[in-house]
Parts: sequence; C-alpha cells; structure tokens
Amino acid sequence: MTADFLSSLVARFTELEPQLNTLDAATGDGDHGATILKGLRAAAAAPDAPGAAFRNAAGGASGTIFSYLIDALAAEPPLPAALARAATRIAQIGGAKAGDKTMLDALIPASLAADEAGAARAARTGAEETRAMAARRGRARYVEGAGVGHLDPGAVSVAEILDLFAATSGRNP
Repeated sequence: MTADFLSSLVARFTELEPQLNTLDAATGDGDHGATILKGLRAAAAAPDAPGAAFRNAAGGASGTIFSYLIDALAAEPPLPAALARAATRIAQIGGAKAGDKTMLDALIPASLAADEAGAARAARTGAEETRAMAARRGRARYVEGAGVGHLDPGAVSVAEILDLFAATSGRNP
C-alpha cells in the first residue's frame, strides 16, 4: 500500500465524511464518517503499519474491523484471498455474516471477484443491497424497521475504499 493511495483515501473520505455521518445517523450514532477519516489520517501518517495506526486512532469496533480491510489492501496479491481473510476475521469478531446489513455485505462479494475492478463493482452492488436489508447486527438492529430503507455506512465505506483502490491500481475499466 502506497503513501499516495493512503493520501488519496484521506482526501476522498474528507469529502465523504458528512454523507457517511448522515447515513450513520439514520441507524446509529452518526459518527461513522468521522471515525473512518480519523483512522485513515493516522494510517496515512504511518504507511509502514497502516492497519495498526488505523486501529489505534479510530478505536472501538470500527477501528478494529476496518483495520483488517486496510491490512488486506497492504497485503501481497492476490487481493481476493486477502479480502476473504479480512472478511473471515471481521465475521469472527462481530458474529456477523452476509445479509446482516454490515460491511460484510460489501466485503464478502468483493472477496469473490477475480481482480480489483471486479472487487470494487461487487462491493458497490453489495453496499446498495443493504438498503433493503433489516439489520441483524450493530446499532441499526435497534432502530425502528431495523434500518430498512437506509444504506449501511460501513458497506458504503468498503465500496468507496475498493473503488479508489481499483482506480489507483490501474485496473479499473
């Protein structure tokens, strides 16, 4: 993972922070964008250990689970295998699975893709599908309707990260 990619993530998530906070406010505590941006800024400042820096800065559950995605992107190819390992770790920590309206709804399909561009497309589709899902994990399960009608902010963040990763890898058609 390059310092340029991490800097690009910081720039993109600076733009997305209000949108992600708004998505999170509908089903959670409204700080998802701020938390992810805080972690990404730390990761960009520590390109040799971006996952650990993200985890320490973001804190809480999001810091831990998103650090696995950051580490997966820093891993040697193949990307699908690294994403699958990250998805497995995240599922073990939170007890979530596909269809629970979490970031895994974007990450698991991405891990099944053949390349970066396919992973980005699969993650975007998975994130969009969370709109119709009832949350079975996280804070969203406690809101009226379990978040049906709202996108999961974690899944949207996964899709955004993988979109930028595909675009900067030179393989995004």
